[in-house]
Amino acid sequence: MRDKIIYYSKTGNTESVAKKLSQKSGIPIEKIVATSDDPNQMVATIVFAPSVKDVSFVIIGSPVHGFSLPKVTKAYLESLGDLTGKTFDLFVTHYFPFAGLGGKQTLNAMKKIILSKNGQVNEVISINWTSRKREKAIAALIQTLSL
Repeated sequence: MRDKIIYYSKTGNTESVAKKLSQKSGIPIEKIVATSDDPNQMVATIVFAPSVKDVSFVIIGSPVHGFSLPKVTKAYLESLGDLTGKTFDLFVTHYFPFAGLGGKQTLNAMKKIILSKNGQVNEVISINWTSRKREKAIAALIQTLSL
């Protein structure tokens, strides 16, 4: 079984964290790709959905859109089959200064979907993109998730 980092990013913030994590940990990385990154779209159509078939440990990164889980990330997670035997760590990047303004809700929504598919969730981490402590938070996330 392998490990994998999977992420969705609209502005590049989540992507930059995922790439730093991949470089530090050596874990391969794949991006969720949709036909549109418009957060106002009614339905997200996934063009590339990274497989977790032969993966036992997955780190999933996502931004926060409108205080909640982006439709693209939600559609991807819902498209996954049974996740029995798979462990997940989750992280989100968000603009607002407090995790309670979308970060926690997004992490909880991701966790709920994964648990409903029999997956296990360990770490959940929220990164405030506007914080002066952002780089320290990213370093802490990399240290925590790359062990």
